[in-house]
Amino acid sequence: MSGMEILLAVNWALEWDMRAKWDRARRSPLLWAFLVLMAVHLLWMLGSTNTAYGWGDIFRKLPLLAIPLVVLTSRPLNRKQLTALLFAFVATVFVATVIGRIRLAVIPDLPYRQIVPFISHIRFAMNVCLALVVIAWFGIERSRRVAKPYTDWLLWLMLVVAVLLVDFLFKIRSYTAFVMLFVTAVIMLAVYWKRIRSRVVAFGAFTLLLTVAAVALLVSVGMYNDYYTPVPLANDPLRPTTVNGNPYQHKDDGLMENGNYINNYICQAELEREWAKRSTMGLYDTTQNDYTVYPTLLRYLNALGTTKDSVGMTLLDDDDIRAIEHGIANPVYVSGSSLRKMYYVMFFEYECYRSFGAVKDFTMLQRFELWRNAWKVFRSNPLFGTGTGDVVDACHQQLADSQSPLQGTYKHAHNQYLTFLVTFGIIGFAIITAFFVYALRRQRLLRVPAVLAFVCIVLISFITEDTLETLAGCVFSTLFLCLMAAVEAENGERRAESGKRKAMSRRR
Repeated sequence: MSGMEILLAVNWALEWDMRAKWDRARRSPLLWAFLVLMAVHLLWMLGSTNTAYGWGDIFRKLPLLAIPLVVLTSRPLNRKQLTALLFAFVATVFVATVIGRIRLAVIPDLPYRQIVPFISHIRFAMNVCLALVVIAWFGIERSRRVAKPYTDWLLWLMLVVAVLLVDFLFKIRSYTAFVMLFVTAVIMLAVYWKRIRSRVVAFGAFTLLLTVAAVALLVSVGMYNDYYTPVPLANDPLRPTTVNGNPYQHKDDGLMENGNYINNYICQAELEREWAKRSTMGLYDTTQNDYTVYPTLLRYLNALGTTKDSVGMTLLDDDDIRAIEHGIANPVYVSGSSLRKMYYVMFFEYECYRSFGAVKDFTMLQRFELWRNAWKVFRSNPLFGTGTGDVVDACHQQLADSQSPLQGTYKHAHNQYLTFLVTFGIIGFAIITAFFVYALRRQRLLRVPAVLAFVCIVLISFITEDTLETLAGCVFSTLFLCLMAAVEAENGERRAESGKRKAMSRRR
């Protein structure tokens, strides 16, 4: 990404023609919106005590200034060049998914966060969403141009790539990506409903979205029942001893997984004896994913619907032992579908929160905890916020004051809207929002379907992520928007000139 920025800057310098660049800058409300965004960061440095973090944050966000400045003042791409660039982007994303699938096949027990080695799985999911938008955009346009869309090989190729991209989102367990796609589709249909000439197509799209929602609901209910339906052991009265006469430990705390209660029917003595016969690892050693073997073994046996004793140990084969040694706590995580894994992880996280209030290391629950504490920080500084440099310190102090289980974390808000509110208060947030709303309306960018879809993806990502706090997020949020805005601005000028010529011709 840094190399891309350097190449863009070199191209910008080689073009020269600074008068034309100044003219484009002066007439680009979107560029001025990005300039205001960075100006607010600089202005809110006044009064910040942690200047080291503040200047570091500004340095990380330089792409928010550099990319719009270079792209929006350079000679814009024509439509053919933009099309080629977007197709190259889709191809690159697809190749990255192929590499991820290969890694998943050849690296045993690869964590889903490391399937794509180049970028965080969350940022990559946003790129996949944009690639799907590009495919849909060009697919719809091409289907209008060809005489027989159902026999067009390129449309079929696009469909296959789109299906494979969606399947990959399941493999990296990106819940938010599916929410982004669905909400974006709903917004697009609502905005362009009246502009869809064919009522058959319009109602077909509506029916498809309704079907997707219904299927998602049915799958969710099915997974819920699959996870929570009690196994026979869970319904039986608690037995005091094992078949060998050793006492069971029953916490009876209600923590459930795979329809069985994790902390019931535990005989630690028998587990220690039988595990030593089956593995060279100690029962209390740490696995490669930083969990301890003992609780991993308990969950694995529990998921099989059996007791946690010598009888349960006889049900484990060598593959099960190796899985437990690698920190895999549920057979579903080994042989279950990507969709089932995704739901089971969510349900287990909820169970831990319901039973013990645990949120640490849990993807969604820790976000709720961070949001709650960030909101408290905002309420204590509602107008002007904490300042650019002090946002992280203020959030971390609030976590400590609340005695949150997340105190000591490096994260702060995990929500871009909350981060802006905490940092700049209502005043700074309103200034930034006003300039971007004006820019999008003034340049009529939201009338372009691809731009509207892209903006939806970015704004939805702001709910669960500090998207603009990383280089990847900054580049993603600026580059494509600026490229499409530059092309649209050029097309708008051409349409305006054409309109003037026609008006003059009519007067004559």
